[in-house]
Amino acid sequence: MAQPYSHHSSHGARGSATDISVTCITRSGNILIADTPMFDDHRYKMDTQKLRREVLREATTFARLAEHEEVYINKARETGSTPYNIAIVDWLGAPKVLEINVDDWTGEIGQVIRVKAKDSVMVARVAVVIRDAEENVLEAGEAIQAEEGSAWWNYRTQSKITMQPFPIVEATAWDLPGNTDSFAIS
Repeated sequence: MAQPYSHHSSHGARGSATDISVTCITRSGNILIADTPMFDDHRYKMDTQKLRREVLREATTFARLAEHEEVYINKARETGSTPYNIAIVDWLGAPKVLEINVDDWTGEIGQVIRVKAKDSVMVARVAVVIRDAEENVLEAGEAIQAEEGSAWWNYRTQSKITMQPFPIVEATAWDLPGNTDSFAIS
């Protein structure tokens, strides 16, 4: 038999057309009918709406400042959007380190480690850190973009590194708003 959960128990399952009721069958086979959702009084509520508003406020503040930058104006021309919208999308999205290429690196000084990084607008900078197996930093520095507009960045090693065991090579990319992404190989 259905158990009505309503202060209008006389309506039951035959409520009027203006009443909204929800019917639910429990695991045990009982049928519940309710005119309002039932919630646990001790539920945890997180105010994600407030967090989203704050992020959007930060994004629009950044967009108002950055919409006059040449990079956003050029990207807007390419995409048919506005520089303001491109800047908001850039604020909300992080760059991505796609690949670390160590094929030409044997641990000697002056060799190149290549890093491929992409972003919706542009990658502002890339840094490389080389660590040993115990996570001690052996070397760190900035990579240089291979050529303008390229996704590839080149890091030239500054010291001799022992390759046994193979060290940890980590690349971190930044976009214009300061979002980051890291990727490591070992």
